[in-house]
Amino acid sequence: MKRPIYAISIFLDRLAGLLVFALMVLVVSNVIMRLTGKPILGAIEFVGFLMAIAIGLSLAYCQAQGSHIAVSLFLDNLPNKIRAYIEILVNIIVFLFLILVVWRLYIYADALRIKAQVSLTTGISFFPFILVIAFGFLVYCLVVLTGIVDSVRKVVRR
Repeated sequence: MKRPIYAISIFLDRLAGLLVFALMVLVVSNVIMRLTGKPILGAIEFVGFLMAIAIGLSLAYCQAQGSHIAVSLFLDNLPNKIRAYIEILVNIIVFLFLILVVWRLYIYADALRIKAQVSLTTGISFFPFILVIAFGFLVYCLVVLTGIVDSVRKVVRR
């Protein structure tokens, strides 16, 4: 279960990197086009969309690498067994929170789809971007779930 989820998180992270590169090209192109007096229409909206998607897609890989900030000053002084139980508890809370985030993002995207809400300048619908971000959070949720399973296995083995 762990390998396919991690492979998906790596793919999404690489995709997020490409989106950041595209964002960079868009911003530079817009600056150059402004010098000619013809800026790219909706560049600010596209930057917002691309940045939101890049962040949403890269979170799972960050979790898979253990790169999120963790405050461990208090936990470092505890015995390993207690630390493992606290890690499991925290990861379960994070997992439940992420399930809630995915669910609410889906509901939000569906509401935007029903209302047919679009961006002001370009007229692009918002809901597909929200769904992509929700998918990124779903993969993030699955990475946390694999961490919970690994932590439980470690506690059971002891």
